[in-house]
Formats: sequence, C-alpha cells, structure tokens
Amino acid sequence: MFLQHQTNTVAILVRATEGSPPFVDELFCRRLSLESHRYGLNIIVLAVSNNPSVSRLTQGYVFDRGEWNIVPLPAVDLIMDRCLLPLPRTFKQQLQQLASSGNGHPARYWSASLPGKWKVYRALSTDIRLRALLAPTTLLKSDTLWEQWLERWPKGIFFKPVSGTHGKDTFRLYREDRHTSWIMEGRNTRNELIHRTFEHRQDVSAWLDSHKASKKMILQPYLELSHHERPFDIRALVQKNGRGHWSLTGCMVREGPAGSLTSNLHGGGKAYPVHPYLLERYGSKQSNALLETIRQAAARIPTLLEGRFGRLAELGLDFGADVDGRLWLLEVNSRPGRSSFAEAGDPRMHSLTYARPLAYARYLLQQHVLTDVKRTTKMPNTSSTAGLKPIPIHGG
Repeated sequence: MFLQHQTNTVAILVRATEGSPPFVDELFCRRLSLESHRYGLNIIVLAVSNNPSVSRLTQGYVFDRGEWNIVPLPAVDLIMDRCLLPLPRTFKQQLQQLASSGNGHPARYWSASLPGKWKVYRALSTDIRLRALLAPTTLLKSDTLWEQWLERWPKGIFFKPVSGTHGKDTFRLYREDRHTSWIMEGRNTRNELIHRTFEHRQDVSAWLDSHKASKKMILQPYLELSHHERPFDIRALVQKNGRGHWSLTGCMVREGPAGSLTSNLHGGGKAYPVHPYLLERYGSKQSNALLETIRQAAARIPTLLEGRFGRLAELGLDFGADVDGRLWLLEVNSRPGRSSFAEAGDPRMHSLTYARPLAYARYLLQQHVLTDVKRTTKMPNTSSTAGLKPIPIHGG
C-alpha cells in the first residue's frame, strides 16, 4: 500500500513470467519495497510481457503486509528499468504517459542502459589503462578468420552473444591434441550444457554461421580462469550513493562447477568472500595487487561509460584472474544481479546493494537531476571524480 503522505513514486520494470507473483526479480523488488519508506519513496512493480499480443500495461504490483497486491497504474516520478530485453514500443509510449513530468519531457529513468558487449568493449578500449585489462575481442562476421584465432590461442577461443546474460549461448571451440577434430562445449539458450565434435572445418563454419544468423556474437581467446579446476571470476559492484557519487560497494568471487565454462550462479555456481579466496589462490602480495588493480579500474570505468552512453546508476564489473595472476576485465553490466552478495555472507554489504539504489533515486528527485539519461554532458551535482578517491574493498 502506498504511503499516503508520499508524493514520489518509483516504477520498477521487470519481465513478466508465470507464477506468483507473475514477474521476475521478485527479491530485488521486495527488498526495495520494504526499505522505500526510509527514503520517502513509493515502489510499484510493472511487469512487462514479451508477448506481442499483450500491448499495454494494465496494472501494477505493490508489496504490502507480506504479499504482492494488484493496484491501478499511478503516475510515476522515476522509472527503474530492470528488463533484460528491449521494451516494446507500446510500453514505452504508455510509460511516457505515466511519467508525471507535466512539462513534455521524456519519461524519466533512474539510469541509462549499456549497449551490447561489443560497443562497451570499444568504449573501454579508448582508455589506455583499461585497455591492458581487455582480452583481444572481435565481432563475429562471415569473414572472421576463426582458424587464425585458434592457431594463436591453442587453448581455444570463446564465443558469447553481444546481448547475452547468465552465461547462456556461450561456448568454447578448441582442437584435440592430435588436431584431428574440433570440440565445441558450452551452454545453450536454456543454460543447459552442450558438447559437440566436428570432423570437418566446413561443419565448424556452418555451426558458427547458424549462431551468427540468430544473434550477434563476439569472439575472444579462451582464458584459463580457474581454481581447483573450477572457473571463477570476481564481481565488483559500483553504485552511486545518496550524494550522486560513485562508490565501490564491494567484491565477491563467483565459482562455477567443475568442468563448467562460466561461473554464473544461474549455471550452478557459488559465491565466496574475495579476500580468503584470492589469498589461497595467489598468496598475500599478489592478492593485494589484484585488488588494487580492481580498485583503480572501478574508479575509471563508470565515468568513462557515462561519457559515452549517458547517466548511469550502478555497474557490475566482472574480472577474471588467470593462472599467472594476470587480471582481465571480462564484462560490464548496467543491470547487475545481487545473488553473489547474498550468498557470500556479508550482511552489511548485501544491505548496501539495495539501499544505494533507493538513496540515489531520492537524490535524483530532490536535485531534479531528471534530464534525459542519454545526454552525454555531465549531470549537475554529480561528482565525476568521486570514484578516484581511495575505496575500500568489502567482502573479505
């Protein structure tokens, strides 16, 4: 139930699904709903259907007295888009009508969204310090010389969709020791393990063409990012706080099952505190060096991407460390999950992952920093240098 004396309403857009409640990301929506009164905000959840026949939003959901209740659509002051797919045009038009700007401005969003992995990679490549953390990457095309990549990187080459999430549709291609066949292993669209063997080069090319036809893919070297034969990465979460400044909320390690290519929790992975995990893997000196490099990267990435793609609110930065202790920046996500912070046993840091989105929403509304998020000029009252201050890494 909305608080009667409040005037600021934040709508969270999530993907509709079967079940009760009929939308994904329920925990995120519930946590923000339970904490919203502390920030003078109302939270309403809008479930967006992927079904073309469902052309309009007709109702919203409010968490009250331990359950989700259906409510009529209200006017909203801020839109938090958590959908992982593009919004249908009809929904965008309706959201424009719901946004209570009253002055003809576009619908007002809490954060912009990043484009696909290829555009983000190219933007990050413009920074000489970040470039050293990036693996060679190219967009998969019909004329991509994948055999030359495989010769250069004999451990294999790794493919992933430009707009994919949760490790779905990712696969590694490599050759057996005797070089008599090609092996492909990875996960399909349903996140199920897949494995295929190709005896002829033409079959490999046909397989790649079929994937390229359905979705854009990027190609990278396969990096040996494992510990005890289990793949792992380091998730760093950077968020804007209640003053509009970037801050590193914390870091966690995500470890995948033995034999898996990725460490995503959706693929059966687990989360661990970052300090003891890296200490066991690399020792004290190298672990500290890795964490310092993460701090420095976390200080540079947000403002660089804001300058290219518009005002952002939070980013999930995924790093990998190879067997030699070299750090790689694997991916940047503008709609990061929080499961790893819940599982790794740091209640304070986990609480911050939910508190900071609300604090930043209040800041935006109080400061009227509601210009179009796609504008690339610096936003008022937003510190572009806050991330350059020393930032402690929590989660150890």
